[in-house]
Amino acid sequence: MNGASEIKIQELKERVHQDAGRTDENYRIGVEIEGCLLDNKAIPVNAEPLIKELEGSIYEIDYEYGRCQFEYKTFPVGMDNLDYLNIVFENFMENLDKSIKKVYKEKEVIPVFLGANPSPEIMKEGMITDKPRYNKMALWQNNLPNVEIDGNKFNAARVATSIQGYHLHLQGKNPKNTAIMFNHILNILPSAIVLGANSRLFAGRVYSLHEPRIYLYDQSEQQNSGFPAVPRYLDGVENYIDYIASREQNTTKDYFTLEKERHDDARIRIGTDSYRVETRIMSVQPTPKSLLAMVEFFIGYLSRAIHEERELRSLPTLREERMAAVRYGFNAKTHFNIIDIVRNQLNFARKGLSDLGINVGFLDILDKRLENRVSPGEYVVRIWSEKFNGSVNQTVYEIISDIWQRTKENQPIT
Repeated sequence: MNGASEIKIQELKERVHQDAGRTDENYRIGVEIEGCLLDNKAIPVNAEPLIKELEGSIYEIDYEYGRCQFEYKTFPVGMDNLDYLNIVFENFMENLDKSIKKVYKEKEVIPVFLGANPSPEIMKEGMITDKPRYNKMALWQNNLPNVEIDGNKFNAARVATSIQGYHLHLQGKNPKNTAIMFNHILNILPSAIVLGANSRLFAGRVYSLHEPRIYLYDQSEQQNSGFPAVPRYLDGVENYIDYIASREQNTTKDYFTLEKERHDDARIRIGTDSYRVETRIMSVQPTPKSLLAMVEFFIGYLSRAIHEERELRSLPTLREERMAAVRYGFNAKTHFNIIDIVRNQLNFARKGLSDLGINVGFLDILDKRLENRVSPGEYVVRIWSEKFNGSVNQTVYEIISDIWQRTKENQPIT
């Protein structure tokens, strides 16, 4: 970094040091979900009219990298308010349905909450949102090699137009607690991939990987994405600041912009009045209850792991398990049995929720997925096999209609 940036980094570390005695509310939760719009011919639909329609409302949505994409954020709530958060999401989906029908009167438009855009048209030119931030990112990515998967090649700059994530923000008590939370989150990333994957139907084709979204995104962003490239577990947030400052500065030299543009599986966000960890590994889930099942998993596991000072597994082992989970899901082969790891971590999370006095309301969804070896992605593949009639567009329309009905009814896939 240049001299001015180095001064900024030092000031940031001094602030972290001064904040050592903070006692903020632990595990305060904020959620971001990304969706996309397709019509009844499986053609991507520009989300801007919908974004403008909802502007200023309690269900306001924002632009995303792809023209057909949008993002919805919840206000932070306490960890004991998950039932309320479920209602918030149900009300959002109901309002979204009404708003779409109002805005797009001339055709049927369906919002899709899957990790990958299933439209065969999505990887074509002209799908990137015309905003300075996205144009700058696309300009950089256009110089990268094409991304290849199962024999298909895609322009690296277009990959992000076709994938939708689910970002969970968890507030730490203070900088030290936030760093510890980050360390333990790395230990459950492979399990989150196995349980939440839903991107096998991508750009009009079913792919062999359990979670193509992550594989494609890692390639398209190169060192800006993936399992955090930290050489060792963090001793404090200062270590994370050094990590961010050490990364290649492709589009910016400002620390906070660098922090925001890090698309790692998990990252630490230093706010004006809080410290939090943001997980980015998960595909958006089709139903509110499924979203909250993941929240319970993370909160329960982290609470007990931090309280017990649970031993952290080696980073090389976790990187290997992550890649095995991306490729093979429930059938992943590593040095350890992935099914046993997921089961043990779910049980551990349940104990953590009990310690916190939180009644388990959603975690059973993940237990059933493990028992049945089912993820939303596998469910979509099964529907594809049942419904495919030779027309890709028609089959995609039938699948997204099925998923949207489940979303509106808040009927989880297990």
